[in-house]
Amino acid sequence: MKLKTTQLKKSLFPVYLFGLLLLLASCNKWLDVDPKTKVKEGKQFSSKQGYIDALFGIYQQAAELTSYGGQLTYGMLDILAQRYENKALTTNIIGKMARYSYADSDVQTAISAVFNNQYKIIAQANFVLKNVDQSEGVLDETSKSIIKGEALAMRAYVHFDLARLFSERYADGANASAPSIAYLKDFTVTPQGRVNLGTVLALCEADLKAAESLLAVNQTIDQIALNQGSTNADLFLQFRQNHMNYWAVKALLARLYLYKGDKVNALKYATDVINSQKFNFILPANINVDATVNASDLTFTSEHVFSIYVSSLKVRADDVFKNTTTTGEANDLWSTRVKLDAAFQASLVGYGTDIRRPGATKSLWNEIASTTVYSKKYWSDAPANVKQRLIPLIRLSEMYYIAAEAAPTIADGIKYLNVVRVNRLIPEIAPPATQAEFDTELQFEYRKEFYAEGQLWFYYKRKNVLTIPDGIVNPMTTAKYVFPIPNDELEFGSVVGN
Repeated sequence: MKLKTTQLKKSLFPVYLFGLLLLLASCNKWLDVDPKTKVKEGKQFSSKQGYIDALFGIYQQAAELTSYGGQLTYGMLDILAQRYENKALTTNIIGKMARYSYADSDVQTAISAVFNNQYKIIAQANFVLKNVDQSEGVLDETSKSIIKGEALAMRAYVHFDLARLFSERYADGANASAPSIAYLKDFTVTPQGRVNLGTVLALCEADLKAAESLLAVNQTIDQIALNQGSTNADLFLQFRQNHMNYWAVKALLARLYLYKGDKVNALKYATDVINSQKFNFILPANINVDATVNASDLTFTSEHVFSIYVSSLKVRADDVFKNTTTTGEANDLWSTRVKLDAAFQASLVGYGTDIRRPGATKSLWNEIASTTVYSKKYWSDAPANVKQRLIPLIRLSEMYYIAAEAAPTIADGIKYLNVVRVNRLIPEIAPPATQAEFDTELQFEYRKEFYAEGQLWFYYKRKNVLTIPDGIVNPMTTAKYVFPIPNDELEFGSVVGN
């Protein structure tokens, strides 16, 4: 694949950058950026605020419905992971996607929209990087390091997800030479050839290591779950969990190394995040599931290592996760009590107290009927509540799961797994006798923990799970796990480089 020059101009060229921050009352602050002001490049980067606005533009693009604000979290990826019951029909997009009907025109359109938007994010990051090294006299060294570090980290984050979607799984290096995606390091309209998967991962790692070094200048985290505002007087340094912060870079490195099969480094970086004590599991006593009040926190934001702010999340969530009839609407995303109880192992002794399951004392679910159960995770009925407009992209529990899988022995690994279990109010378990039994326990935890967050699909693919629970077209195959490169890109030519 080469990225079309014309398409780059149209899709990957957001030079009409984002205007002044909306300095809204209290907690909203930097989280909303007004994109209506179109400015020329020279003027854009004539002030520190211009650089900040351009950086925030990366996150704003990532919050689009065709990216982490929908399809790559609760939407497409969890449909592929067979989370939802609205898949009986073969004529709607959900049914087609759940069957991995990648040749269908509707599915192709959805995948193409994701592909194009992801490269828009990358282009925005490259636009920032193109100018940040020329910021002498405009940016102080700390601000320059943070802006450059975040842009590099987001470039790596998005490329990594594109590679995981549009390539075969890495399989401990067996597929390192398989064709993957184009890795764009420059803000340019010059067509770029695809590189192999091993090269993409090496470039992601290089960007992340550079970002880790740059972002070390600011390791502070504001816990929005405890404070609707921020303890830092500098607007730019507030809400660090909603930036690709220093600890998020380490967390992403842990995710990347586990994907590559480098368990030593995966364990190192996961425990770096864990031992930082910057992030905390929510206390069951502090859970508030009333979405109409400012204290509600259905995504457990103290656990977010990195999350994306979606200003229109209420509208989006109401559209797919709210309903008042006993049968779900055509484009709704719901499950059933029977299938959720199976996922949460509700029949086992001691599992009924799991804070994540339907029927919990403080339930994260809206059970209209036993056959129609909706997640309340993204309900946002209190306009001033920032916490309910966040979608988690990396959370603390994943670091424990990575550490568990990367630990040198099953006995060591189960200790990390049990930390999450205890915090979710389910019993600790003894070390399983075999690796297969351990993998079964870990898979159950991914199913419980990341509902409507998109991570389960990546787990299934990395582990090459052949029988997806509740799947309607098992067994799984490589073809089902790999997104096709959009047709318009293939028509332009598929050139693989190194």
